[in-house]
Amino acid sequence: MILICIAILLVSLACLWLWGNMNKVKGLPPGPVGFPILGSLLKLGANPHLDLHKLSQKYGPIMHLRLGLVPTIVVSSPQAAELFLKTHDLVFASRPPIEAGKVMFYNQKDVSFSVYGSYWRNMRKMCTLELLSHSKINSFRSTREQELDLLIKFTREAANNGTTVDISAKVATLTADMTCIIVFGKKYSDKDLDDKGFKATMQELMSLAATPNIADFIPYIGALDVNGLTRRMKAIGKIFDEFLEKIIDEHIRSEKKDDNKTKDFVDVMLGFVGTEESDYRIERSNIKAIIMVRHIVDLSFKKIVLLPYKISHSHTN
Repeated sequence: MILICIAILLVSLACLWLWGNMNKVKGLPPGPVGFPILGSLLKLGANPHLDLHKLSQKYGPIMHLRLGLVPTIVVSSPQAAELFLKTHDLVFASRPPIEAGKVMFYNQKDVSFSVYGSYWRNMRKMCTLELLSHSKINSFRSTREQELDLLIKFTREAANNGTTVDISAKVATLTADMTCIIVFGKKYSDKDLDDKGFKATMQELMSLAATPNIADFIPYIGALDVNGLTRRMKAIGKIFDEFLEKIIDEHIRSEKKDDNKTKDFVDVMLGFVGTEESDYRIERSNIKAIIMVRHIVDLSFKKIVLLPYKISHSHTN
């Protein structure tokens, strides 16, 4: 206990020293000074976007503040946004490293969290040309039509029987099944991932990735895992890692048996493993990271687009 207190004291002194040095930097935009170590974190409440808007009204459209020990620039006007996102976009292209990217996304080897550079450009090129090209998407057209026909048949039978159908849930399942086929080569049931189910586990992963983590703002106390997020992220990461390892192993075995099948995303990426003739020099961890982000984007899209709506037999006429 005494050692922990001494460690916290030393870390606090180091943070105070760093905070003092950072406040001496000149040429920064106006903004609140903030508190030692915490910076302006205490100024942000349950609706940080509203709090930042109020601060921008006081300090201007380009505002500087510190979130913990992390220097942050807040842009609040279209003209300023154009400077950051268009005129000087290469300078601000990278996302800052966060604990979630390190723990759950294989040390930021995915396209969303990886640092802007040659690796990010090559992975984006691979996704665009090899995974999401028109010819690749079109190769699964018959599969998509079959899945859609199944949904139409189910809805027609339910209408004839006078049964209420939750269209949002059915379309969400249709989208998930199509994504599984295109990415993995086959459909997986909700319990194939974990006892809690695929959807619940994925939502927990998304929640952990979006929850503010004190370790991202004060890295020197990250090892203490003050709010317990890192422990939970490691548990979720292990669940997905075992699932993705199983998928990759299944593809390696099936590739030896059938060379004529339509290649899904995992097949395509496995084709680049160990090759020196391509810019896409990837390993299993890269494949798993890219697959993870693919499913998060897909689930996020469904949550935004699919509004609750139920259709009964009287709506089918």
